[in-house]
Amino acid sequence: MDYRDFRKFKQKAEEHFWYKARGILINNLLNLALPKNNPTQKIIEIGCGTGIQLPLLAQFGEVEGLDLVPKSIEQVKKSGFTGRVFDIETENLEKNSADVISCFDVLEHLKQDDLALIKIAQALRPNGIFLFSIPAIPWLFGPHDQAAHHYRRYSRKDIKKKLESAGLEIKMIRHWNSWLLPMIITIRLIKKIINPKDQANSDTKPLPKFTNYLLYQILALETKLNGKGLVLPWGLSLYGYAIKKKYEN
Repeated sequence: MDYRDFRKFKQKAEEHFWYKARGILINNLLNLALPKNNPTQKIIEIGCGTGIQLPLLAQFGEVEGLDLVPKSIEQVKKSGFTGRVFDIETENLEKNSADVISCFDVLEHLKQDDLALIKIAQALRPNGIFLFSIPAIPWLFGPHDQAAHHYRRYSRKDIKKKLESAGLEIKMIRHWNSWLLPMIITIRLIKKIINPKDQANSDTKPLPKFTNYLLYQILALETKLNGKGLVLPWGLSLYGYAIKKKYEN
């Protein structure tokens, strides 16, 4: 979420059911993928937005947030974290400079995501870890994605191919947001019928408190069970991690 999204919410961003449940998801992923008690470990979050995930990442090392929106980085610094304005599409990261790089719901915003992944792989140290989450189900691409400035949604096959081509070896990939999927697909298909020209219209809006609470309880329960080993064959998102292969790109 960037500064522009942050300003749209009357409720705090971290209270919105999707972002709040995603915090549980990311915490589960970090505990699964990252070595603990390593304060010297260099962690970079690309597309950190206003810094919602930075406290979670900071538990595992020295964290820096990067984002192309200056107002977002202002929020990051106000929260006490290191941040800088950076655009992965036009700039390069220092080679072999990071132990961990994360992109949570960022790759879909990049016109050349394959090139960005190559830059990320080059910036990772040997056996460095790449953490990611992305929207799934390519055929669901529609008004919400257009409003969110997405270029694509991904299948497992898509992201595996792009990671491998960049020099990253995938270690784990799973679906997320499965239980709410039938409801969301129904809403988005109705929108496609109502707006046959695919007029941009985002689903991400402030919600009534009870609706937000109910949706959070459903998604949070799924996420907690997912962290205990529940694996579902479908979901609105994909998430996982990969490691840098031993050879150089």
